[in-house]
Amino acid sequence: MGQSNFENLLAAVTDAILEDEQDIDQIIGRYAVPRGDVENFIRLIRRLHITFIGVRPSRRFAYHLRQELVGQPERNVINRVRFLPPRVQIAAGVALLAGFMLLSRRRLLAELTSGAEVEEAPAT
Repeated sequence: MGQSNFENLLAAVTDAILEDEQDIDQIIGRYAVPRGDVENFIRLIRRLHITFIGVRPSRRFAYHLRQELVGQPERNVINRVRFLPPRVQIAAGVALLAGFMLLSRRRLLAELTSGAEVEEAPAT
């Protein structure tokens, strides 16, 4: 019996076990192989079928895997910055930090000036 013929026999037996067919002897007879030669494989296939549990991946994992395999990265700011040269990444970080500090300073000054006006108002 050739290697490919034996592989076809094992594939047919595996398919029959997965579909819960009970007539495996007919498949073995079709390939003209003594049952003793494949009995150990049949036992192993049945044990694996009982032991393994089907698992479905999460949608998030499937989405990210598809994006990675297809090669179409998500179009968001973080991914765009990630692929920029290091000097540009550093410049973008500095600009972001400077903008945050400028906004914080404006807010702090606005709070201080509004607090000063309240304190200076005469009591009537």
